[in-house]
Amino acid sequence: MTSLSKLVENDAYEILLHPKVLRNYLLFIKEFKERPLVMKSHPIGVEIEMTNRCNLACIQCLRSQGLKPYKLGDIDPDNYKRILDQFPYVINISLNGFGEPMMYKHFFEIVAYTRKVRPWSKIGIYTNGILIDEEKAYHMMDCGLTELDISIDAAYPDTYKRVRRGGRLEVLHENIHRLVRIKKETHSKFPLIGVNFVMVNDNEGELVPFVEQAAEFGVDFINCITWAAYDWGFRNRRSRESYLRELEAAQKRINELGVRCKSFPEISDRWTDPRKPFSCNFYWGEEFRVTFNGDITLGCCTPFKETFNYGNLLSQDFSEIWNGEAYQTNRRLAKEHIAPNPVCASCDRFCKSFFDDQNHNDNGFVSMETLASSAKAVK
Repeated sequence: MTSLSKLVENDAYEILLHPKVLRNYLLFIKEFKERPLVMKSHPIGVEIEMTNRCNLACIQCLRSQGLKPYKLGDIDPDNYKRILDQFPYVINISLNGFGEPMMYKHFFEIVAYTRKVRPWSKIGIYTNGILIDEEKAYHMMDCGLTELDISIDAAYPDTYKRVRRGGRLEVLHENIHRLVRIKKETHSKFPLIGVNFVMVNDNEGELVPFVEQAAEFGVDFINCITWAAYDWGFRNRRSRESYLRELEAAQKRINELGVRCKSFPEISDRWTDPRKPFSCNFYWGEEFRVTFNGDITLGCCTPFKETFNYGNLLSQDFSEIWNGEAYQTNRRLAKEHIAPNPVCASCDRFCKSFFDDQNHNDNGFVSMETLASSAKAVK
């Protein structure tokens, strides 16, 4: 999607009244391509964690391993404001992290505040959707949220119980139908409602029926997401043939039904080629993730501040972190196609063994002690 089409879709014309935001955006795009060690621009997107508590224990999550990334908690509203203040030019704001945003009691208050002080920004969340009752559904339509992404990851109830432990697919489907109905009833343009399918071992063969269900819901879009090894040890056990066959069938069905898909994996296995050099945009601000207590971690699905912590926005200035030693060192390594840490070396952009070593018997578990001793990220 082009910058202009994003502007139109998100009704973000307010940005035209803020030349400093536009200047930063243009400088960021320039630097993002050039990849300097020291950035003059600010990130144009940020993910700020409201809470790391969750009502489910999904199979790909460390909670299913009985692990906890750090002390559970919620962001203090005043601390949220202090953090957001350090991103005056941000365009995309995700109110997510390693928890379920609907469990945060100040959620709607925070969305309204964010819309007020960053009127030009896209504000979105990912949610499991289980807690969105009728009252919350109505509030979603007028709180200032731009995009609501609901993670499903299954087409059938039994699979959902295995993949998203603690939830019921029947309840979720009812909640989605209600959201779509209320959006039509209130003639609301926002939030755009989408449903997500992450390909894991237990939902093999359910991507096509998921697409068909999404079409029946009448949601605004769908996302299909692949995955690789996480740093707590969750591993792929699908075959290369199964993976590609399912993507091809789903793409065909998407085209037949005219379903809008915002994110879909490349129907290829070339990204698993061990000869592919490491390359990641995170260190130049493609993803900027802040935990509920202000820590900056990797911009992917790794919550371990014990192994990856670039600083804290409640005790350090953003510029001190953004161009500090850790970021500059990791930018240099990334430019030299060297994975700065074990997680980067195993992600879906540089995964040498995604379809290999299918017979290992360790259940994919990696202890926190092993992670801490093997981490190579500069602290």
